[in-house]
Amino acid sequence: MIATSSIKTHVSVVMSVYNDAGRIERAVTSILRQSHADLELIVVDDGSRDGSGALLDRMAAADTRLRVIHQENSGLTRALIRGCSEAKSEFIARQDSDDWSHPARIADQLALIQGDNRVGFVSCPTQYVGPRGEPLLVVSRTTDPAEATRRLRNCREGPPAHGSVLFRRALYERVGGYREEFYFAQDADLWLRMAEHAWIGYLPIVRYAFVREIESTSGAQRPIQRKFGEIGQLCREARERGGSELPFLQEAARLSATIGASRTPGAADLERSRADAAYSIGSQLALNGDRRAIRYLLKTIGLYPRHWKAWIRLAQAFLTGRRKTESVMGVD
Repeated sequence: MIATSSIKTHVSVVMSVYNDAGRIERAVTSILRQSHADLELIVVDDGSRDGSGALLDRMAAADTRLRVIHQENSGLTRALIRGCSEAKSEFIARQDSDDWSHPARIADQLALIQGDNRVGFVSCPTQYVGPRGEPLLVVSRTTDPAEATRRLRNCREGPPAHGSVLFRRALYERVGGYREEFYFAQDADLWLRMAEHAWIGYLPIVRYAFVREIESTSGAQRPIQRKFGEIGQLCREARERGGSELPFLQEAARLSATIGASRTPGAADLERSRADAAYSIGSQLALNGDRRAIRYLLKTIGLYPRHWKAWIRLAQAFLTGRRKTESVMGVD
């Protein structure tokens, strides 16, 4: 057992988990094995029913830096509010339960944020990967904090992944933290408010892996997710002109209540969202020249046969694979 009660906790990492038993161990381990070991990991088990809670309890018994909070399911935003309220450190970092962090992530982000008092929150280039760990693409941002902040505020260019961010606890509390009115886009709303008081900085190297999934219900709610993002922008504009955010926050609260009343998308919406997710993964793999694209493109067509883009990309994937095979065999 690793015991750290005798040292001052410097970073609190906050994670929410809901029915993620198959991936949570990798995410937790990636934090507990950070080169910066002076941390606590607060995991909010948001009413999981798949054994995630029991798995977390077993991991917590082996490392006292891991603290598990069990609660009834209330959604990501409220779980993060709970987790951040329990944080005891000067800095709070996020980590999502299906992603993982590079061992030097926390150390590198601390060095960046502590090196410039104008920087209040930091992120890093993020490697997007497929469900089986297939490399898709790296999403990165400018390393100039002033320019990065301008792009965040005016161009909707924020952190590549919610879980990739570390921020000053004082800044989080100053802007009011996550707002429960935002069932989705709670991160974008928070970053916009933080950017009004501090700069955002980015590391120059990949330190976070974001997993793209197919079997997810969130994709079926993408239109409403975009709506929450739009509301966050309207709130920003209201603040800039000295107006009231209240009408927009009330609209966000109404949308959140609607989702809470019926969180399960219809079967047709779910199939189409899975098809779109599979296509997105397959298309990027095809662009990378990776023949594993074929698996995902066939999955797309199986879920939604009229997905004409998948048919085109599948033909391209087969042709690319054939050319590569012929080239290997010495045929021009």
